[in-house]
Amino acid sequence: MNFNHIVVQNILRDKSTYISYFLSSVFSILVFFLFSITAFHPRMAELDTTSSLGITLMLASFFIYIFSFVFIIYSLFAFLKKKTKTLGTFMMMGAAMRQIRQMVFRENMIIAGAAIITAIVCGLVMAPLFLMIAKRLLRAEIFGMYVPIQAILLTIVLFSLLFLIITKFMTRMIKKEEIVHLLKADMTQEKLIKPAPFKLILSIIVSVILLFSVIKEMNWVGSLGILSYIALFISLLLAIYFTITQGMLVAIRLWQKRPSYFRKTNMLFVSNLKAKGRSHAHIIYLLTILLLGSFLCTSVLYSSYYNVKENTESLYPYSFQYTSLPGNVLQAKKDITFIEATLDEAGNYEAYYSSFKTDEKRRIAFMSVSKYNQLGQHKPITLNDNEYFVAAGNEGVQPNKESIHDYPFGNLEYTGIEKRNILSTGLQNVYYIVPDKVYKSIGYPEYKVFAYELDDWTNKVHVANTILSKISTKSDVRLMASKIELYDTERFVKSIMFFIGFMLSMIFMSAAMSILYFYLQTSLAGEREKYSGIRKVGFSIKELTSVVTKELTTLIFIPFIIAAFILFATLLGMHNYISLAFYQLTAIGLSIFLLLFIISFFFIRRGYINKLVN
Repeated sequence: MNFNHIVVQNILRDKSTYISYFLSSVFSILVFFLFSITAFHPRMAELDTTSSLGITLMLASFFIYIFSFVFIIYSLFAFLKKKTKTLGTFMMMGAAMRQIRQMVFRENMIIAGAAIITAIVCGLVMAPLFLMIAKRLLRAEIFGMYVPIQAILLTIVLFSLLFLIITKFMTRMIKKEEIVHLLKADMTQEKLIKPAPFKLILSIIVSVILLFSVIKEMNWVGSLGILSYIALFISLLLAIYFTITQGMLVAIRLWQKRPSYFRKTNMLFVSNLKAKGRSHAHIIYLLTILLLGSFLCTSVLYSSYYNVKENTESLYPYSFQYTSLPGNVLQAKKDITFIEATLDEAGNYEAYYSSFKTDEKRRIAFMSVSKYNQLGQHKPITLNDNEYFVAAGNEGVQPNKESIHDYPFGNLEYTGIEKRNILSTGLQNVYYIVPDKVYKSIGYPEYKVFAYELDDWTNKVHVANTILSKISTKSDVRLMASKIELYDTERFVKSIMFFIGFMLSMIFMSAAMSILYFYLQTSLAGEREKYSGIRKVGFSIKELTSVVTKELTTLIFIPFIIAAFILFATLLGMHNYISLAFYQLTAIGLSIFLLLFIISFFFIRRGYINKLVN
């Protein structure tokens, strides 16, 4: 039997050890490959790689690859830990450390090659369905199947390189003393959670201060730039970690003081939880962070996707807005005739004609109250001869209420404000609505406004294309704005962002499940030995099943509850930016995640108990 034969036989005879590492590697590669198929799709060639969207796609690819890198390192660590006894056996048989490293290297490269090939084959099989989903999300009508040569080559090269580097690095870390230490670790008790109230309080205080400073946009935050956000991120991670570990410690102590502690199997469950509290807390923390990442990716990015229509209407109130500058009378007449003829063929619409005079240097506009009431996107108002009204000109910018007093219009009194844009954002900084008599006395140039609101405008992209192909903005002549065009562009961008978030969410979820699986598999041998001893004391299988069920419930659902709580707390903090309907959609999304977790729980519980009992 040569060395390669030993390596292959070692893999075949210990399938359960290798299968988890293999499957986690396959899933990481598969997600990257599917994302690459989308990123290298010929339809994407139309995308400007220097645009924010193009840069986002590249960053997402980079992030997925880096996360795969970290996740595969974690998987390899868990894999090596599980193989400790096997490696120790080889050492006792006289194998040299160089031979053990060479064996682990070859095993990993065999698994890596098999994982890359399996992931690409599975990816090619799933690609038509995946592209169909991507086509629906991205609204790309010609997003059909193609031969993804670039994606295949990129996946093979990057992950071959990744496995080569990781395996070389990890095999260098295998040392005789480390293996002996790990062998002893199986026979020694795990370290208990140490009380750390000051660290917990300090981490929470720092997080609250940083979070408050970022929300209030304090000056010192601006001077630190991105460092302040990195500090906030780290402090939040520490606060969550100490909250979970210290919370578990407090929960164990409180439970031990309750009368129910001595009922049924509670004492065994709590004692087991205390003995493994530290490792359990670390797994709960990791799962919480990964689930939180998954929830935030889908929820926050979906919020931007969901609010596209609302945000578009706040920027451009009308389906079409034609602004004619002074001296554009004849051309404006032709343009309006064409626009209205096109709209007549498209369906029902409302037309609004108005005008305003503007101080072009300061971009401060004045509109008569009668012209203001002719626009149909706000409530009509009335003004006395000595009053004025203010309307917003830029989305998200509070208009100046007092600048009107810089002009010689007498002592006009402020009566109210319209915070929504009355015309397309950025056209003017502010609109002062004044009595008709005052308006006639103003000597600034007058801009004519022709605004149209089309029924069912979100489905009239072809109408916008027809009109905008003939009439576009010409400086010093006319200004053209369409919320239909903006909505179509924004929705495409948000769709891609949501798609990226969906892919990242899948990676986080798979990582969470894999980490839990590795943890249970790694501790299985020790748990089997422990429960075997407990059964000799007189505990029945039913009682042991009860303890294991409680333990798995803690490991699976506590992270879910904590992550869901943090998600809703985040959303409540953003309540000014999201609608009530979004909470309902988030609740539906979490319900789907919860259903998947419940199904996974029963499968994990059944398989784990069977392995323990057998």
